[in-house]
Amino acid sequence: MIQTPRGKDGKDNTIPVDIAKKMTAAFRESQKADKGTFTEAAWFPAQQIKQLAEKLAKFEGDGIRVYFGRYTQEIIDSINKLEYGDKISDRYVDMNTLLFVVTKVIDGKPRTDYFIEKVSHGHHHHKDSLKKYGGTTPDPTDPENRGDLCPNDCDINSILM
Repeated sequence: MIQTPRGKDGKDNTIPVDIAKKMTAAFRESQKADKGTFTEAAWFPAQQIKQLAEKLAKFEGDGIRVYFGRYTQEIIDSINKLEYGDKISDRYVDMNTLLFVVTKVIDGKPRTDYFIEKVSHGHHHHKDSLKKYGGTTPDPTDPENRGDLCPNDCDINSILM
């Protein structure tokens, strides 16, 4: 097994579709539930991906970490109370989701999750701990989320399905 951390810049890290098909099949097999009751894919609009790339450049990030999360009714209700962003459908209760976080070198340590908290007068500082959700605008380094989830919204004809 290869234990060496990534040494390249992430360029040309695509994989052949036949391997991707095996990966998605292995994920589906790992879900101990009937098809249609778990998340099979997530879709994010181009504007959100562009915004993520802009954050990466703005905060001099060294990459993006993808976290796997899960929606509960309480989490959906909390997100839908926010004064910004898309609302989450109640159909997503108990479905998995993705969260994208900018990482950067902090104190000499690469690939560190980067969060900043808004402070008065437009100044920012690194978060030592996450604050409670809320406010009328998102913090600039809040994780990206709220994609469309499959099986509710998907390309049923995709060869990866």
